[in-house]
Amino acid sequence: MADPAPLPQRQRRPLGVLVKPTSSVCNLACTYCFYLPTAAMYPWRDRPRLTTDVLRRFCAQYAELSPALTFAWQGGEPTLMGLPFFEQAVAVQVETASRHRPAPPVQNALQTNGTRLDDSWGEFLSAHRFLVGVSLDGPAPWHDRYRRDAGGGGSHRRVLEGIASLQRHRVEFNILATVNRVNVGRGKELLRYLVGQGFSHLQFIPVAESLPDGSLAPYAITPTQYGRFLLDTFEEWLKIGYRRVRVRFFDNLVQMLMGMPSGMCTVAPGCGQYVVLEHNGDVYPCDFFVKPEHRLGNIGETHLADMVGGAAFRRFAAQKLPVGSRCRRCPYVSLCHGECPRYRELADPAGRSSTYFCAGYRTFYRRVLDDARRIAAELLAESGGPARAGPPAP
Repeated sequence: MADPAPLPQRQRRPLGVLVKPTSSVCNLACTYCFYLPTAAMYPWRDRPRLTTDVLRRFCAQYAELSPALTFAWQGGEPTLMGLPFFEQAVAVQVETASRHRPAPPVQNALQTNGTRLDDSWGEFLSAHRFLVGVSLDGPAPWHDRYRRDAGGGGSHRRVLEGIASLQRHRVEFNILATVNRVNVGRGKELLRYLVGQGFSHLQFIPVAESLPDGSLAPYAITPTQYGRFLLDTFEEWLKIGYRRVRVRFFDNLVQMLMGMPSGMCTVAPGCGQYVVLEHNGDVYPCDFFVKPEHRLGNIGETHLADMVGGAAFRRFAAQKLPVGSRCRRCPYVSLCHGECPRYRELADPAGRSSTYFCAGYRTFYRRVLDDARRIAAELLAESGGPARAGPPAP
């Protein structure tokens, strides 16, 4: 298919892309990995790999659509592609950007389990200014409970070695910790451990999965547990100092109370902030919805602009809007907007109810909003902004 010339009705707008160059293939076998079901769509035995030809076609279409080229390399485990591939990928990005005036900025992020990082990776990631996210669930006994390799061995030691290589080369990185059945009751300890390791940029992602029979997976957490975890970590965050350590969910809450838009799609008013590129050129609207019924198309058959401008993507982007009556009456709806549709499906397969974590969020917001508003007011005062921001406290 020849790429069509840009059309007047194709309006450029910011759009991120999450790239899965090895699909869901990984060198670990984490118990709670939600990518494993996609192995049936893109079998591991076929060793799926993104080619530079597919990437070049995607970049050309992407540059027509977005004023900035923002890539988040994920998996599976993206480092399985090897450094030569990423060197070629950066060259393709630079080549594509150079064809446009003004040249769109290129940004890269890499989400990794950290076990394959070494000084060669550190040197490359530093030279090309990659932002790196490393998965670490806490001290070895907690981390190794679910994050093991195919042989059953723990990965904690190798992760810390990989992080050390990033530190030696001054690579900007953050830590992504899943909140699971092992560490959910230890929020303060988890935060202290991570800060004690010298990590100052943190994300906490709740694990909530159901089994085929509809029951909660044994590693998943309940809404009540998550609410308590958020409270515990927020209290510890205040003690440590909100200027000393950045916790993405808490930072994002303060940001919204300052009158700025959410930087997290899970609590934004709508979906559709990015797309997922599979290794073979298939495109999906979200990494939680890499399913046949949500496939938008393939860049070898349909232009990316037509996919994100099409009815399927618009329907997906708008699915957060029809929240249930309980959400519409909730005083905190402007802070979560019904949260991620994936967690609505967990509470109700039809996705019509409030989020699975609703009770936890309500407990959290009820207890912390005064403190969060105080921080927002302090930051606004320092920046010369208005004294008050965001909706009034309930």
